[in-house]
Amino acid sequence: MRSWAGSPANTNHAIAATQHARRRYQAWPTTTLLALAAWLVVSPLVLSTTRVTAGGVSAVSAGLALAVLAVWARAGRNRIPPFMIALSFGLWLLLAPSMWEFGDGVDTGLVPITPSQAIEPTQAMVARAEWNSILAGLLTLALAGAVLVTARRRRPQPAASAGTEHSRHARAADEQR
Repeated sequence: MRSWAGSPANTNHAIAATQHARRRYQAWPTTTLLALAAWLVVSPLVLSTTRVTAGGVSAVSAGLALAVLAVWARAGRNRIPPFMIALSFGLWLLLAPSMWEFGDGVDTGLVPITPSQAIEPTQAMVARAEWNSILAGLLTLALAGAVLVTARRRRPQPAASAGTEHSRHARAADEQR
C-alpha cells in the first residue's frame, strides 16, 4: 500500500520520532547525574579510600542522595526542584574536604594536597578522597547549573488573560484622564 507524503501515517511517524528524540535529549542530564551518583557510591572501593571514614561517608551518602534525585528528575514533570537540591549536594561535595576533616583528626588545610605530593600511603589515600569529593562536587555543580540555566531560558511566558487585558486598558484610560 502506497502512502502519501501528507498522509496521517507519515505525520504520526514524524511526531513519534520527534517525541522520541526530545525525550532522549532531555534524559541526558538525569542519566549523567545517575552515573555520577553511582561513581560516588563505589568510589571509596575503587580508589581504596575506605579507611577515610569522613570521605567515605560523604561520598556514599551524597551518591545515594543524588541517585534518588536523578530518579525523581526523570520520573517527574518538573526537573527544577531535584536539580536545585543537587546543586546543594554539589556544593557540599566541593566544600566537604575543607569543612570536614577527611584525615580522621589530621587537619589537611583548606587546599588538599595532590596525590603525587603525598609521601605516606595514608596521606595519598586522604588526598584521593579529597580530590574525588572536589571533582564530583564541581561536576555536580556544573551539571545542575546547566540544567537550571537552560530550564530558565525555555520557560514559556504566561499568556495574558482577558482579565489582565481589560485591567491594562482600564489603567491606560485612567492615566489619560
